[in-house]
Amino acid sequence: MKRNCRWTCECFGKTVRKRKKPEPRLVSDAQISEDEDLCPKRKSKKCDCTVFLYAKVNKSGQWIINKAYLTHVGHNPTPGKSKNISRFRKKFLVDNPHLVRQLFIERKAGVPVANIYRSMAKQRNGLEDMSFEHKDLHAEVAKQKKLVFEQGDAKVMFDYFKRMLEDNDKFFHTYRVDEDGRLKDVLWVDARSRAAYEEFGDVVVFDSTYLTNEYKLPFCNFVGVNHHGKTILLGCALVSRETAETFEWVFSSWLRCMGDKAPIGILTDQDPAMRKALKAVMKGTTHRWCIWQILNKFSQKLGKRIYYPELKEGLHRAVYNNLDCQEFEPMGA
Repeated sequence: MKRNCRWTCECFGKTVRKRKKPEPRLVSDAQISEDEDLCPKRKSKKCDCTVFLYAKVNKSGQWIINKAYLTHVGHNPTPGKSKNISRFRKKFLVDNPHLVRQLFIERKAGVPVANIYRSMAKQRNGLEDMSFEHKDLHAEVAKQKKLVFEQGDAKVMFDYFKRMLEDNDKFFHTYRVDEDGRLKDVLWVDARSRAAYEEFGDVVVFDSTYLTNEYKLPFCNFVGVNHHGKTILLGCALVSRETAETFEWVFSSWLRCMGDKAPIGILTDQDPAMRKALKAVMKGTTHRWCIWQILNKFSQKLGKRIYYPELKEGLHRAVYNNLDCQEFEPMGA
């Protein structure tokens, strides 16, 4: 059991600037020996600040402060930045459970975490006044999700994959686990979808607005359109978190299944994580936003305006009835 402890300012101690690896550049031997600044030095917040607090446990088991020096030296403390410390941010969400409730209510309605965070920031007069970060909401979502499937359910799923693979060796599935060996993300594509993609894979829609009922894991699917104008399923995935890293894994695994043949165009919602992942994985693919989300923004941004009914008709006419830039731009203006 700890009997004493000493806390110091984060700027306590001498500055130790570790050298970084220098950028590759052509220099002579004389320059290397004469110029010691070729290796840029790392910035450090250490300024030998002397603030500290020392406490120990007395005979009654209570912590008693014995020594304290609270005058900062060499820097100006900014208490407002305490919200950047992970422990304070998590404590804020614990002390305000209504925010967590709001998060899951809106998540249940299919609202992305990024949009929920922006909505909360708007209620608190901007991002500057937020006491927690976007990633803290993702952490709450991850905490509540049942990342570990029940043993029977996982077995049923992988038994199904095994039967599908035995029936047709063109069936594809892949998955990954976290550091504790728990199931994290899974992707599967059947043989019919792989064959359909060869013929109808020019434009694909990626949708992640579905949620499974029991585990609350986002269900994502790749969808195309055949020559009859009917939608066709091109792949499915269950993901643990809607982050850029997760979407990169989904997109790269799906492309590998499709022989690394990227679509000409892909439609998604306006999630920044998807945009970042597509930019990294499908560099030559044209990325567009889903028309439903674009039209939905009309009522959100302009619905309270008196002239909105007339404007709405013009906007819909500009979106649906113009086939080239010369027609669209005057209508949009």
